[in-house]
This record gives sequence, C-alpha cells and structure tokens, in this order.
Amino acid sequence: MSPLAQALSAALIHFIWQGALVGMLLWVALAALRNRSADVRYAVSCAALAVLVAAPVVTAATFVLRAVPVDVRAASMATGLRTLIAPQPMLSIWVNPEAASAPWLAQMQLWALPVWSMGVLLFSVRLAWGCTHAFALGRRGDPADEAVLAMVRAVGRRMGIGRPVRVLMSLLADGPSVLGWLRPIILLPPAIAMGLTPSELEAVIAHELAHVKRCDYLVNVFQVVAETLFFYHPAVWWTSSRIRLERELCCDDLVVGSCGDPLCYARALTTLEKQRISAPAMAMAITGSPLLYRIQRLLGVSTRAYGLSRWPGVLALCVVLVSAALHLNWTRLLAQTGADAPQFEVASVKPHKSDDGTFGIMGQPGGRFTATNASLRLLIRTAYQLQDDQIVGGPGWLNADHFDIVAKAQENASFVPPPPGQGPGPMQLMLRALLADRFKLTVHTETRELPIYALVMARRDSKPGSQLRVSAVDCAALAAARGRGGPGGPGRSDGPARGTASPTPFAPGERPPCAMRVGPGTITSGGTRMPQLATTLSTWVNRIVVDRTGLSGSYDIDLQWTPDQMPFGLGAAPPAAAALPIDPDRPSIFTALQEQLGLKLEAQRGQVEVLVIDRAEPPTED
Repeated sequence: MSPLAQALSAALIHFIWQGALVGMLLWVALAALRNRSADVRYAVSCAALAVLVAAPVVTAATFVLRAVPVDVRAASMATGLRTLIAPQPMLSIWVNPEAASAPWLAQMQLWALPVWSMGVLLFSVRLAWGCTHAFALGRRGDPADEAVLAMVRAVGRRMGIGRPVRVLMSLLADGPSVLGWLRPIILLPPAIAMGLTPSELEAVIAHELAHVKRCDYLVNVFQVVAETLFFYHPAVWWTSSRIRLERELCCDDLVVGSCGDPLCYARALTTLEKQRISAPAMAMAITGSPLLYRIQRLLGVSTRAYGLSRWPGVLALCVVLVSAALHLNWTRLLAQTGADAPQFEVASVKPHKSDDGTFGIMGQPGGRFTATNASLRLLIRTAYQLQDDQIVGGPGWLNADHFDIVAKAQENASFVPPPPGQGPGPMQLMLRALLADRFKLTVHTETRELPIYALVMARRDSKPGSQLRVSAVDCAALAAARGRGGPGGPGRSDGPARGTASPTPFAPGERPPCAMRVGPGTITSGGTRMPQLATTLSTWVNRIVVDRTGLSGSYDIDLQWTPDQMPFGLGAAPPAAAALPIDPDRPSIFTALQEQLGLKLEAQRGQVEVLVIDRAEPPTED
C-alpha cells in the first residue's frame, strides 16, 4: 500500500469517530440555539458540515506529511523482540509478552479504500442523475407569461434582488423549484396558476427568490458532494438534513417579511404538497422538508414534532466512546511519530571494528541504549518490529556494514515494553528517530503479494508434539517485575553485557524463562507465543512466517535441526560462527517442526505489508 493510499485509508477510518464527535457537538449546539433564529442554526449547521468535510482531508494530509508512515499492520504483527549482547555461538533473544494483535484492524485498513471507492462510485450515479435531470429541466421549459414575470420582478425588487432571474414553465417540474447559482432559474409547473390565488402564487415566488438571494443552490451542491464522498457516515446525512430544514425555515421567514401574510403562505404550501411527487437532488423544492412543522411554525402553533430528538446525540456519544477506545493505539502512534516523539539526548554511532563475535541490541535502566556489531538491517528490523522479508530495498551495505551505537535518553526513560496492543515502545520510537537523523533513513510501506510460510498444526487432531509444552511461567508478571528494576534489561543473558552489572548466567541446559535461546540448529525457549516462534523461524527459512496454528498462550519449546545457513545479525556471519560444528544427523527444520513440535510450514502466497527503504546514507563517525 502506497503512503497516499495508507493515509486515505487511515483518514476514512478515523472519520468514524471524528464525524460522530462533530455530529454530537452540532446536536448540543442546536439544542442550545433552539430559541434563536433559523439563520443562526443554519449557519452553525453549515459550519458543522464544513468541518465534517475538512476533518478527513486534514487527517490524510497529516499522515502523508509524516516522514515515516505508521504501519498499523506491522505494529499488530510485532512480537517485541529484544536482543542482548552474548558471545557466539549462543545468542539469547529476549521475548517480551506478545502484544495483543488486532488483525481485524489491519483488514479494515486494507479494505477501507476499495470499499469507499466503490461506494463513492455508486453514489456518484445519484449525483450524475441529479445533474442530468436539472440540466434537462433548465432546457425544456417554456418562458413564463408576462404576468408571472412582472410578479417575479416586483417581488425581487421588494426583496432586494438585483440580478436577473429566468422563469420557466415546465411540465417535468412537479412543484416550484430553483436551479443554478450564477444564472438562476425558477421552475413553475403550468398547473400552479390554476391551483393558487395570485397572493398565494406571489408567496411561492417569494420563497424561490429567497433561495436565490441566499445563494442556497451553491450550498445544496456542496451538501450533495459531501453526501457522495462520505456516504457511510450517518452524521453527514443528519447534518445535511438539518441544513435543509433550517434553510427552508430561513426562506419562510423572508417570505413572511416580504408578503406579510403567513396564513396565505401556509395555504399555498398545503396546496403545493397535494401536487408534489418528487424532486431531483440538485433542485430545491419548496415542499422538500417537513411541511406540517413549517405550517405550524408559520401559524404560531407550539410544536415539538421536529424538535431535536435525544437519539442522535446518544448514538453519536456511543460512537465517539467506542471509536475512541478502538483508535487509542492509532492516536498514540500518531502523537509519538510527530514532533513530540521520544528521542535520545545523545548518541554515538561508530563502525564496528572488533572480532570478538558478539552482537546485540539492548536497552538498560537509566535510559542507556547499546547496539553492538549491528547491521542497518538489524537496526531497522528492531525499530519497526518486522520480519526480515518485510524490509525491501536499501543500499548494498545494508547487511555488510556493522555499527556500534551507544545512546542516552532521559534519566527517567523506560525501555519496558508498553501494555499489550499499544504499539511500539519508547526504545523503538527513539531508534526510529536516531536512524532518520544519523542514517538519513526514509521509508514508506507497501502491500505486496509475497511467498510466505503458514505455521499450522501438522496433525489432524491438532495435538502439539512432545517438545511443545504449555508454559507454567507467568511472563507478564515476570516482565513487570524486571521493569521495576531488574538488572540489565528484561532478563539474564548467556554472557556478560557490556556497560551493565553482570547478570546471573544460565546454567548449561537451563531453560530461559520468558526468553528464547537461539543457536545453530537449536531453539530453546520458555513462555513463547506462536507468533514469536514464527518470527524466529523466518530468519532460518528466508521467508515470512505467519502464525496460523490457532494456539494461544505461552509454550516451552525445544527444537533441534540441521541448519543449511548461519544467519548472523541479519548479515554475514563472523569467522567464529562459521567454524562452529553442525550435527549432520539432525533432520531439516521442516521435518524437525513436524516430528518435535507437531507443527509444519505450508508454502503460500499472501498480501504482506513491507517497509520499503527509500534512502539510507552511511553515518558520519563521531
């Protein structure tokens, strides 16, 4: 999905709560202004419709102007991997409790733009029909007789209308109406002269001239366009209906002020209603809004028939609250990826020159962040929480060159992952800002159809293998305890972490709690969720792996196989790792998954959100 398409999709979805909020505010405003003039309520309603139209435009522009677009799907796929420095051959990849994914939100964003485009196309037929019908009405009418024209000129002078107004008698018109703005035309059916007295006809003409004086046709066109573009939101239709009602009331007030006989005008409205059939969307008919309420208002009869119902306000409030909860993650991401996004106070980036075979990325207490022997691809993968195949493009040194980074955030900065479902944490956001500043990294997201592996159950009874067991460790509680001051980050490592107190190492063969120990042909983990396993497997099979096992909860995993590659930091392996012995008697990773875990990888193709690297430059050494 291109940045523009992604921005439009996000704006359409955000408009659900934005429109409900504007509708609720309009409902409150109209209730407060119920005793004011119709002109005031009309102006407020028009302003609300303008805000409704502007809201998605501003939202889309905000997303487009982001230097790094927010990838909602990638955030939902994130597994919160944190890599600690450890000597080869064993690298501990610490896994935080998995964020609750929202696949329906990703699907909603994926389908929002196509569904909206189809809806706009269908409602454009209504708009095109209205324009065609209005054009036909303006061309097929006959000029009115001199008596009617003289009445129009007299009423026009009395109402202060200086521009010429054409009057046509049309058999296609079933009631008086106005067409056009620059060159307005009043359409009158021939039977109107027989059904109305001269004074009633004068009142009807005054009503149509009131529309001309107020330039209501132009506002009506704006309403129809808004209804076509935002057809899916009830607030737009309700606001537009309020505009039409208040507009007719405004014209009624002008008619009474010009003719001075509300009873005669009320009789004219009643007679016309008996003759009315329908009117095109682009024409404004005199009887096009609640007639009984208008007649009662003209006669001074107190009524609440068309007063503000409570239901629109209650419904809008419910939509706002539900949408606010559903969009909480997006709102947080939008705020954090802007000018107020967290950043490191100081950062040092240098080429890696050591041959000790260690690499890793680690956040430490006190706001310290270190990356050792990390390629730019690994840094991008960590910052955007992606699988390897979701990173597309980039310079040739993306994998080959490795860097050491030491950065310092504020003293109170925390690298503890956010609660489930809250998107990237502070470390990821700070790392994104650092990459944009020091590596001049610019990216965008697209949707591509790529080969993938689906991780599914291998057995018909969906029973896991003997080396895939439900974990008894509460990883969420353990991560919270570590976040309150555990040494060196989220857990222990297989070796000392530079710059921190040395945590207690794991004993040989000990299973790391809530972590994953990955070596050449081995995965030993505790408290691991299936999407996290899928992400780790993707490194060894050179393809995106998507979890479709249907298994929830955390598992202890023991997997052994004979690898046919040695991924190291998502780049070239160091000499120490290349010389490691590999047991050739183990099965392949595909066979090992079935025999040991009761899982298998099925080759498929699927729509995948990828991060496309537009630009990256080598950093200047400091």
